[in-house]
Amino acid sequence: MSDLLFRGVRVLDVATGESVTQDVAVSADRVVEASRVVDPQVLDLPGATLLFGLWDCHAHPGSLMHDPSARGYFEGAPAWAVRAGANLMDAARQGVTGVRAVSEADGVDVAWSRAFAAGEYAGPRLLAAGPGLRTTGGHGTAYPRKPVGVEWEWAVDGADAFLRATRALVERGVDWVKVMLTGGLYSEHESIDDPQLTEAELDAVLTVAHARGVPVAAHCGSARVAETFARRGGRSVEHGYALDERAAAVMAEHGTWLVPTMAVTQDDALMDDDGWPEHAKRRARETAATHAEALMACVAAGVPIAAGADINPIGRRLHDELHFMEVAGMSRLAVLHAATVGGRRLAGLDDRTRPEPGAVADLLVVAGDPREDLAALREPLAVTTYGRLVVSPA
Repeated sequence: MSDLLFRGVRVLDVATGESVTQDVAVSADRVVEASRVVDPQVLDLPGATLLFGLWDCHAHPGSLMHDPSARGYFEGAPAWAVRAGANLMDAARQGVTGVRAVSEADGVDVAWSRAFAAGEYAGPRLLAAGPGLRTTGGHGTAYPRKPVGVEWEWAVDGADAFLRATRALVERGVDWVKVMLTGGLYSEHESIDDPQLTEAELDAVLTVAHARGVPVAAHCGSARVAETFARRGGRSVEHGYALDERAAAVMAEHGTWLVPTMAVTQDDALMDDDGWPEHAKRRARETAATHAEALMACVAAGVPIAAGADINPIGRRLHDELHFMEVAGMSRLAVLHAATVGGRRLAGLDDRTRPEPGAVADLLVVAGDPREDLAALREPLAVTTYGRLVVSPA
């Protein structure tokens, strides 16, 4: 892997909004002082904007998600794995340098994570959670349809069973555990704030995960359930459709993150194009205003926020998600922070807000200025993951 030198780029700090024009050097997987690189590959990009790459912190890389034809219910793990890899590699080419998979076919995300880290394929830094944990009849239920060859969620009931399932995920090498605490938008016989785990079941998951140093993410629409999850050490709330000021204050106090996935309630075209059933479209549209209010309550309370699209394809849908976060009321700079530094911090990489020596070199270079228009992020000139070029200037 050769050293890299980005010459004459405008380096953006997404905390302050300030930029400085300079050279940026990469050696191995780190940003380094320009004087330290040896015979680097030089990329002359005067005036281009260089910032940390984007993170999608709520992804299902192999999932067909909304699948009216039920194609995905009759395929095996190989087809699912190929689709996941193609989706992830395409996302990297669109500037998504990090992905957190939350509910994925057993072993698929772990395998791709290791392959990308080893440089066997050019893809994003990938955090794996394996199959999500839900109760029988809980969120994700698609009865009477059930995938034949792939398990991307495990139906678990009772504290002992949740304990064993969490241990099984840790044994498989996951970076996170995902649990479905409430209902959601898509399954017909549930609501967004319908509690679905007992306290004993949730405690079983958290006890095992915390003992093994694995953070827990929770699909959660309910404000009161989110409070309980935060107080017990849960790391991130996914969606947060009905969070209120009280829940936001508790999450901020305990350092619990929000990954809001705004597009799933705000993007009417998405629902129509992807063939959502009428009950799901109706529930999403009824939830849209509350969802936006929940996001802004968390912003006001100081809850740490990361971006996540929830919908495939990852690359295009994450860019759409950033648009809807801004529409909901976040400042453009706050959206940039959530989409870059937010993901890096949630992933445990570092706390830096601009590419500087010592930073992990997952980088994005664009021609325009995303401070003026987030659409500038959609056309990368260069992308690096693990310090390796994924996209090179033409």
